[in-house]
This record gives sequence, structure tokens and C-alpha cells, in this order.
Amino acid sequence: MSGPGPERGVPPEDIRAAELKHDVDVLAVHRHAFREASDPGEGAENGPWWFWAAAVAALVFGGFYMGRYGGVFAGEAAVHLQPAGASAAGTAAAGAAAERVDGSAVFSGRCAACHQGTGLGLPGVFPPLAGSEYVNGDPGRLARLVLRGLTGPVTVAGATFNGAMPAWADALKDAEVAAVLTYVRSHFGNTAGPVAADAVAAARAATRGRTVPWTAGELK
Repeated sequence: MSGPGPERGVPPEDIRAAELKHDVDVLAVHRHAFREASDPGEGAENGPWWFWAAAVAALVFGGFYMGRYGGVFAGEAAVHLQPAGASAAGTAAAGAAAERVDGSAVFSGRCAACHQGTGLGLPGVFPPLAGSEYVNGDPGRLARLVLRGLTGPVTVAGATFNGAMPAWADALKDAEVAAVLTYVRSHFGNTAGPVAADAVAAARAATRGRTVPWTAGELK
């Protein structure tokens, strides 16, 4: 049996010629692809000139605007909040509003431990605020009592108590004292009017030199 190639009668040179005829030049096939430009690198392109010009202009304008009208950069910007011709009373009222204090919070933190959350106090120990002639009486006397404290026997709502109340002048501001006094004078069944911070400030100034608590006799 005859085998492939020359053994079947095909000359070797013809086989070689046929092989050369069908050979593929790999470089020749890809030569056209090599002429193509490479893909651009993403994110490496420069933006158009007009975009950068607009960005710089926006930054310059924004800096000018904030410097001219921003309160952070211009200390006088707050002046624009005050209308022309505004009265001193209006300015004082605005300051008082800024210092407004929650009287119930002051009471809870400073007074409730002794006078109780109900304002009834503790019989024989701490006098009540409910129905108290001190609470419902002269607001100036009440402010002096709270600011400088009280010692010795005192009669409140028909009952006598012999103890001491600390002075709050160093612990509470005028607005805080006014707020808590206004609170107790309008709660626990009391119907007295509010106490202004100015009245507390006047009581503080009038008793500035006092270093010992009041007695009930002195307050009367």
C-alpha cells in the first residue's frame, strides 16, 4: 500500500511549491492595522478654552460677591439688618429676646429639689410656693430674696419654717432669675404678674454689698 507524499508519485518540489503558494504572511495581514492611530487615553483631553475662561470668571465674581455682601467677611454686614431710624427701645427688645430663658427649666434645675415640682414644698422643712405671700407680693422683694438668700424662721401661707435658702446671685443671671420668678408667680395656682430682667438687675445693684442672707424681718 502506498503512503502520502512522494510515495504516491507527487514530486517533492511540487509539494513545496504548493505549500509556499498557500503560506500566509502574518505581518502583511496586520500591516493595515498597525497604521491605525491608538485609542485616546480617557480623561487626558484638555477642555476647551472657553470652559476654563468661564470657570475663572465665575470664581472671580463669586469671591467679589462674598467679600462684598457676606457677613463672614464683612463685619459691617450685620448693620444692614437694622432698619434705618430704628429706636433704641427696639434694639433693647431684640437683646432681651435673645436672652429669653425658659423659667420652667430653671425651676426644675434649681428650685424643685426643695420646693418640689408641685410647688407645695415639704411641710416643716421647705415652704411652699403655691399661695406664698412672698411669691405673689412685691416682685422687688422676691428678687432680693432669691439673689441674697434667706435664713431663720419665716411664715409662709400660715405655716412657720426655720431653715435657710441659698443665695443665687452668683449662680443665676438676671434673665434667669426673672424667668424663674415669672414662672413661679404664674404657676401652682399663683396669678401674679411677670418679673422683668431690669427689675432683677436693679435689685442686684441695690444689694451688691450684702454678703449675708436676709431674715424675714428685714424683708418685711
